[in-house]
Amino acid sequence: MSSALSPLMSSVLDAVKAIILTMHQEDFSSSAVPDPGKESQCSLYMRELQEFVSRCQADYLSRYECQDFIYDSIKPIACRCVELFVRHASLIRPLGEGGKMRLAADFAQMELAISPFCRKVSDLGNHYKLLRAFRPLLFQNAEHISKSQAIGDIIPHSTILHFLFARAPQEMKSPHQSADWSISRYSQWLEDHPSEKDRLTLIKGALEGYVNQMKSRQAREFAEIYPIMLDLLQKGLQTCS
Repeated sequence: MSSALSPLMSSVLDAVKAIILTMHQEDFSSSAVPDPGKESQCSLYMRELQEFVSRCQADYLSRYECQDFIYDSIKPIACRCVELFVRHASLIRPLGEGGKMRLAADFAQMELAISPFCRKVSDLGNHYKLLRAFRPLLFQNAEHISKSQAIGDIIPHSTILHFLFARAPQEMKSPHQSADWSISRYSQWLEDHPSEKDRLTLIKGALEGYVNQMKSRQAREFAEIYPIMLDLLQKGLQTCS
């Protein structure tokens, strides 16, 4: 049964990856905050993801009698869905105040999106905790973010650092920008390098590139966020050693 399901599961995961990647085709730079009386609408890619998952459940997964086996088989995809969503959410740049509100709505809707893939979203364990822990950080400043108790155990240092690049000045390039890669290529690199040490090493190179750039300009000081990011990087590398 497992081998029979494998092509279907692989196709579902490929589609999920492609849909989440389109997040970067949307504009999260808006500084306009919705009216307090209006609920923030989720993004187009999130609605597409919800429709796709519901369709998968209705057209394919529901036809199997052994639902316990189906849930066990689809659970890893639900976990990967959360992992990919948080990864790409952390890479969004620029991210304005209005964009934060919409992204927060996306985080809430993500739980609904993956619910057909599990009995309860909380059954996803650490991935569920990751989804819940990251959302509040959207509205915190860099210093508060760096002190989050979730960093390390629930949210990888590399993910937090990706997120902080979005709050940095433009001259501090994100890792994929420093490497002159597209977001999709960088995401594939992250897929091929699951080691947190590898990821932090690449981020370290991006920060060093920023330092060298500022020195060449004979800048008198670095961005306020730089020491916060450097401290997080060092802590992350220490946990990897």
